[in-house]
Amino acid sequence: MMREKGSASCEAGQILLEVLLAFSASLLVLSAIIIGITTSLSNTQYTKNQNLANSYAKEGMAVVRQIRDSSSWNNFSSLEDYTTNTRYCIGSNPTELKKLDVLNCLAQSPVGKIFSREVVFDHDSPDCSAGIPPTPTPTPTTIPKGSKVTIIVSWSDNKCPVGDPFCHKVELITCFSNIDQKQAP
Repeated sequence: MMREKGSASCEAGQILLEVLLAFSASLLVLSAIIIGITTSLSNTQYTKNQNLANSYAKEGMAVVRQIRDSSSWNNFSSLEDYTTNTRYCIGSNPTELKKLDVLNCLAQSPVGKIFSREVVFDHDSPDCSAGIPPTPTPTPTTIPKGSKVTIIVSWSDNKCPVGDPFCHKVELITCFSNIDQKQAP
Protein backbone atom coordinates (compact mmCIF):
# COMPACT_ATOMS: atom_id res chain seq x y z
CA MET A 1 0.00 0.00 0.00
CA MET A 2 2.86 2.30 0.52
CA ARG A 3 3.77 2.09 -3.07
CA GLU A 4 0.34 3.11 -4.18
CA LYS A 5 0.40 6.13 -1.90
CA GLY A 6 3.75 7.32 -3.28
CA SER A 7 2.53 6.74 -6.79
CA ALA A 8 -0.59 8.84 -6.14
CA SER A 9 1.55 11.59 -4.67
CA CYS A 10 3.79 11.53 -7.74
CA GLU A 11 0.75 11.68 -9.99
CA ALA A 12 -0.66 14.67 -8.08
CA GLY A 13 2.68 16.46 -8.40
CA GLN A 14 2.73 15.79 -12.12
CA ILE A 15 -0.79 17.19 -12.52
CA LEU A 16 0.19 20.30 -10.53
CA LEU A 17 3.23 20.79 -12.78
CA GLU A 18 1.08 20.41 -15.91
CA VAL A 19 -1.42 22.96 -14.57
CA LEU A 20 1.38 25.44 -13.81
CA LEU A 21 2.89 24.99 -17.29
CA ALA A 22 -0.52 25.47 -18.94
CA PHE A 23 -1.14 28.58 -16.82
CA SER A 24 2.31 29.98 -17.72
CA ALA A 25 1.73 29.34 -21.42
CA SER A 26 -1.68 31.05 -21.20
CA LEU A 27 -0.10 34.10 -19.51
CA LEU A 28 2.58 34.25 -22.17
CA VAL A 29 0.02 34.18 -25.00
CA LEU A 30 -2.20 36.74 -23.25
CA SER A 31 0.79 39.04 -22.69
CA ALA A 32 1.75 38.83 -26.35
CA ILE A 33 -1.82 39.70 -27.39
CA ILE A 34 -1.93 42.69 -25.01
CA ILE A 35 1.44 43.98 -26.24
CA GLY A 36 0.29 43.62 -29.85
CA ILE A 37 -2.94 45.53 -29.21
CA THR A 38 -1.12 48.28 -27.29
CA THR A 39 1.47 48.70 -30.04
CA SER A 40 -1.25 48.79 -32.69
CA LEU A 41 -3.20 51.48 -30.81
CA SER A 42 -0.05 53.54 -30.31
CA ASN A 43 0.80 53.33 -34.02
CA THR A 44 -2.76 54.26 -34.93
CA GLN A 45 -2.57 57.36 -32.72
CA TYR A 46 0.79 58.35 -34.23
CA THR A 47 -0.62 57.99 -37.76
CA LYS A 48 -3.68 60.05 -36.81
CA ASN A 49 -1.46 62.82 -35.40
CA GLN A 50 0.78 62.73 -38.47
CA ASN A 51 -2.24 63.10 -40.77
CA LEU A 52 -3.52 66.01 -38.65
CA ALA A 53 -0.07 67.63 -38.76
CA ASN A 54 -0.05 67.34 -42.58
CA SER A 55 -3.48 69.01 -42.70
CA TYR A 56 -2.35 71.79 -40.35
CA ALA A 57 0.76 72.35 -42.47
CA LYS A 58 -1.39 72.69 -45.61
CA GLU A 59 -3.67 75.14 -43.78
CA GLY A 60 -0.59 77.11 -42.70
CA MET A 61 0.63 77.32 -46.29
CA ALA A 62 -2.81 78.56 -47.34
CA VAL A 63 -2.55 81.28 -44.67
CA VAL A 64 0.83 82.39 -46.03
CA ARG A 65 -0.55 82.32 -49.58
CA GLN A 66 -3.49 84.48 -48.44
CA ILE A 67 -1.09 86.95 -46.81
CA ARG A 68 0.99 87.06 -49.99
CA ASP A 69 -2.09 87.58 -52.19
CA SER A 70 -3.56 90.30 -49.97
CA SER A 71 -0.40 92.45 -50.04
CA SER A 72 2.02 93.52 -52.69
CA TRP A 73 5.00 91.34 -53.49
CA ASN A 74 7.37 94.03 -52.17
CA ASN A 75 5.59 94.05 -48.81
CA PHE A 76 5.52 90.28 -48.65
CA SER A 77 9.17 89.79 -49.55
CA SER A 78 10.49 92.80 -47.66
CA LEU A 79 12.68 92.36 -44.66
CA GLU A 80 10.48 94.61 -42.50
CA ASP A 81 7.36 92.43 -42.58
CA TYR A 82 8.66 88.87 -42.44
CA THR A 83 12.38 88.64 -41.90
CA THR A 84 14.50 85.79 -43.20
CA ASN A 85 15.21 82.91 -40.80
CA THR A 86 12.88 84.26 -38.13
CA ARG A 87 10.24 81.91 -36.81
CA TYR A 88 6.63 83.08 -36.79
CA CYS A 89 3.57 81.49 -35.24
CA ILE A 90 0.19 81.12 -36.86
CA GLY A 91 -2.08 82.31 -34.09
CA SER A 92 -5.80 82.42 -33.54
CA ASN A 93 -6.14 85.12 -36.23
CA PRO A 94 -4.97 83.21 -39.30
CA THR A 95 -4.40 86.33 -41.39
CA GLU A 96 -1.41 87.46 -39.36
CA LEU A 97 1.77 85.87 -38.17
CA LYS A 98 3.26 86.56 -34.76
CA LYS A 99 6.98 86.54 -34.15
CA LEU A 100 7.97 83.52 -32.08
CA ASP A 101 9.05 84.70 -28.66
CA VAL A 102 8.91 81.41 -26.78
CA LEU A 103 10.21 77.92 -27.41
CA ASN A 104 7.24 76.90 -29.54
CA CYS A 105 3.94 78.13 -30.86
CA LEU A 106 1.82 75.79 -28.76
CA ALA A 107 0.28 78.54 -26.60
CA GLN A 108 -0.68 80.59 -29.66
CA SER A 109 -1.87 77.68 -31.76
CA PRO A 110 -5.60 77.13 -32.24
CA VAL A 111 -5.06 73.65 -33.72
CA GLY A 112 -5.00 71.55 -30.61
CA LYS A 113 -3.20 71.06 -27.38
CA ILE A 114 -0.31 69.02 -28.75
CA PHE A 115 0.50 70.81 -32.03
CA SER A 116 2.76 73.79 -32.68
CA ARG A 117 2.71 75.58 -36.08
CA GLU A 118 5.65 77.70 -37.17
CA VAL A 119 6.47 79.59 -40.36
CA VAL A 120 10.02 80.36 -41.52
CA PHE A 121 10.76 82.67 -44.44
CA ASP A 122 13.91 82.65 -46.58
CA HIS A 123 13.62 85.61 -48.96
CA ASP A 124 15.77 85.65 -52.10
CA SER A 125 16.49 81.98 -51.60
CA PRO A 126 18.72 80.36 -54.21
CA ASP A 127 16.50 77.29 -53.87
CA CYS A 128 13.66 79.28 -55.44
CA SER A 129 15.28 80.53 -58.64
CA ALA A 130 15.01 77.46 -60.87
CA GLY A 131 12.50 77.80 -63.66
CA ILE A 132 11.94 81.54 -63.15
CA PRO A 133 12.67 83.51 -66.29
CA PRO A 134 15.18 86.36 -65.96
CA THR A 135 13.88 89.88 -65.53
CA PRO A 136 14.32 92.09 -68.58
CA THR A 137 16.94 94.70 -67.75
CA PRO A 138 19.44 96.59 -69.86
CA THR A 139 22.26 95.16 -67.72
CA PRO A 140 23.27 91.51 -67.78
CA THR A 141 20.37 89.25 -67.03
CA THR A 142 19.81 88.29 -63.43
CA ILE A 143 17.62 85.49 -62.27
CA PRO A 144 15.12 86.69 -59.68
CA LYS A 145 14.85 84.65 -56.55
CA GLY A 146 11.64 83.89 -54.77
CA SER A 147 10.79 83.46 -51.13
CA LYS A 148 11.13 80.01 -49.66
CA VAL A 149 8.49 79.36 -47.01
CA THR A 150 8.70 76.45 -44.59
CA ILE A 151 5.75 75.44 -42.43
CA ILE A 152 6.76 73.29 -39.47
CA VAL A 153 4.09 71.46 -37.50
CA SER A 154 5.46 69.75 -34.40
CA TRP A 155 3.68 67.59 -31.87
CA SER A 156 4.35 65.56 -28.79
CA ASP A 157 3.17 62.25 -27.46
CA ASN A 158 4.22 59.74 -24.84
CA LYS A 159 7.08 58.52 -27.05
CA CYS A 160 8.96 61.82 -26.81
CA PRO A 161 12.02 61.78 -24.55
CA VAL A 162 12.21 64.04 -21.54
CA GLY A 163 13.53 67.46 -22.52
CA ASP A 164 12.29 67.19 -26.12
CA PRO A 165 8.55 67.79 -25.91
CA PHE A 166 8.04 68.12 -29.68
CA CYS A 167 9.96 65.16 -31.04
CA HIS A 168 7.75 64.64 -34.11
CA LYS A 169 7.39 67.11 -36.95
CA VAL A 170 6.09 67.59 -40.45
CA GLU A 171 7.62 70.19 -42.78
CA LEU A 172 6.00 71.65 -45.86
CA ILE A 173 8.26 73.78 -48.07
CA THR A 174 7.28 75.86 -51.07
CA CYS A 175 8.57 78.82 -53.05
CA PHE A 176 6.60 81.98 -53.66
CA SER A 177 7.44 84.44 -56.40
CA ASN A 178 5.91 87.52 -57.92
CA ILE A 179 5.27 85.75 -61.23
CA ASP A 180 1.93 84.26 -60.23
CA GLN A 181 0.84 87.40 -58.38
CA LYS A 182 -2.56 88.80 -59.39
CA GLN A 183 -2.13 91.95 -61.43
CA ALA A 184 -4.02 95.03 -60.29
CA PRO A 185 -6.53 96.24 -62.90
